[in-house]
Amino acid sequence: MIASSDTAAVPVQQLAPVGRDSLSAARRMYAPRTPRTSRIALRPSWVLQALLLAGISIASLASYTTLTQWLGLWRALPPALALAAMGGLAFATWRRAQPAFIEIGIDRLAAFSRSGSGLVDGRPIGAAQWGGALLSLVIEAGERRRNILIAADSLDAESFRMLAVAARSASGR
Repeated sequence: MIASSDTAAVPVQQLAPVGRDSLSAARRMYAPRTPRTSRIALRPSWVLQALLLAGISIASLASYTTLTQWLGLWRALPPALALAAMGGLAFATWRRAQPAFIEIGIDRLAAFSRSGSGLVDGRPIGAAQWGGALLSLVIEAGERRRNILIAADSLDAESFRMLAVAARSASGR
């Protein structure tokens, strides 16, 4: 049980981690999960990852072919490889920032990373769906707005449909 002077005791099983992941589990902040909150687990989207890696490869090859005309074959290789390396680092950063769990409630949507740290927690203000393949959620957390992309291959079809319906109805309030 966790208790403080201004909140009632809440069993640990009903708590979900919120905020940044700290070194000590004792320093993590916890928010109670309400009965009307549903948690959806997400898998990494292989389609989004493949498209991003293809874009990085095309950009690197395009820079190589452009620089080859002025610098020659061997001198154009280091800048093209540097661009590919920077794209790879950006890809790794993007992949770590993708949500592993989404918690959706009546007027709240929260996304959590694989380590349990909170990525975003706020009110959904917009949702768009492109066919059956991609869902874009706009979350307002304070004065910041953040977009979350959810590909259809990251969860089963029924959960994707339920999340799309819940996000559109929550953003309409």
